[in-house]
Amino acid sequence: MVSSKKLEELSHEELLATTRRLLAEADALSSRIAAVNEISVAINETLDLDTILKVVAKQAKWLMDFDYCSICLHRDEKWVLIPLFGEKESSDIELLETENIGQVLKYKHPKLIRDGNESKLLSAYKSQIILPLSASGLLLGTINFGAKDSQKYTQDDMRIGYMLSLQISSALRNAQIVQQLNLTQDELKLRIEDLDAYNYTIAHDLKSPLSNILLTTQIIGMKFADELPEKGKSSLASIERSTLQMNEMIDRLLWLAKIRKFEDAMESVEVKPMLTAVYHRISTLIEKDNIKLIIDEDLPGVIAHPQWLEEVFANLLSNAIKYIGEDNESPEIRVKAKKEGEMIRYEVVDNGIGIKEEDQKTLFEMFSRVKGVKAEGTGLGLSIVSRIIKRMNGEFGVKSEYGKGSTFWFKLVCNVSSNVSSEEGQQGHEQKNSTGD
Repeated sequence: MVSSKKLEELSHEELLATTRRLLAEADALSSRIAAVNEISVAINETLDLDTILKVVAKQAKWLMDFDYCSICLHRDEKWVLIPLFGEKESSDIELLETENIGQVLKYKHPKLIRDGNESKLLSAYKSQIILPLSASGLLLGTINFGAKDSQKYTQDDMRIGYMLSLQISSALRNAQIVQQLNLTQDELKLRIEDLDAYNYTIAHDLKSPLSNILLTTQIIGMKFADELPEKGKSSLASIERSTLQMNEMIDRLLWLAKIRKFEDAMESVEVKPMLTAVYHRISTLIEKDNIKLIIDEDLPGVIAHPQWLEEVFANLLSNAIKYIGEDNESPEIRVKAKKEGEMIRYEVVDNGIGIKEEDQKTLFEMFSRVKGVKAEGTGLGLSIVSRIIKRMNGEFGVKSEYGKGSTFWFKLVCNVSSNVSSEEGQQGHEQKNSTGD
């Protein structure tokens, strides 16, 4: 035979025939490798498991001559066989106990069967290739090929099948990860919804008795004002303050839940009218401390959620008032803005007590308070600000010098209709209702 001769012993005709045969084999192998690459591209374009299996079932015939093809995967705590081509096998067979697929699942080594075996599974196919599917050190299953004739598969078929198994393993693992993430996300969403519902229920149940306590306290204070001793009046005032503080804390916690849950589209917001509304909310505090509130004239609009933005300004101004300092002879707060690229940077500047550098790091955390300073509040205001600004795709921060005041700032996308100079120092005016100089 020609194959038993050395190359130098071959005649010209024999050498030519051998060359042609080897070229044909190389060409066939090259075509099969190209088909593997095409299948790889197709299955990696999707993260859906069923789509991946359909692609394999359709394209694998270009690689191997088989009468049967299936994939074994782990589902519902057991190994199951998913037929891709050929007759469906019995589902009563325990896959781990079989001599073909079971052996590959146990030892994670490929198996080439040339002339049948004793396994009840795939007994109609004398030639079989069973290949493990694994990725990231995890066994995902097997891919299985069967042909009815003996001696159908060679080591070259094993190599091609192995290349295909690597591509399938990668695609299956990616699909599994995405599937697990989706399940986790769905479960997390349900838990958040349950938690929100629980929060609102608890808040409602708490606010009702708090309102009764507050009302009862006020009635007692008015009805028995002349009969109560000073200690009694002081106790009633303390109860009223604590009740109002608890009510504020509940409202703040509900705001945090709103920020996570509320998903209305943002819109173009004019800031000046909004600041007027905020001023009316805090005017009593401003007048009480004789604070000069300066609001710049040229305040550009931004893309934001109106209610959220109002809450940001209300929190920042309230915070500035709290820390303006009891001994401040000329308390002053200013709201100003400047353009930075496509963003508008708003600043709330005060000449209050300032914040130490070590305290600035935790200011925007829940229940954070400036150490060593007595001020009313829940410690949730700046946490709410940070969450709102993040949800509106903005930036925020603080710069402060202890004893000289603070500047709290945030950036939001500019309303394109706004026209504002990028220079600081715009002319401002003192709010009409302020009692400052």
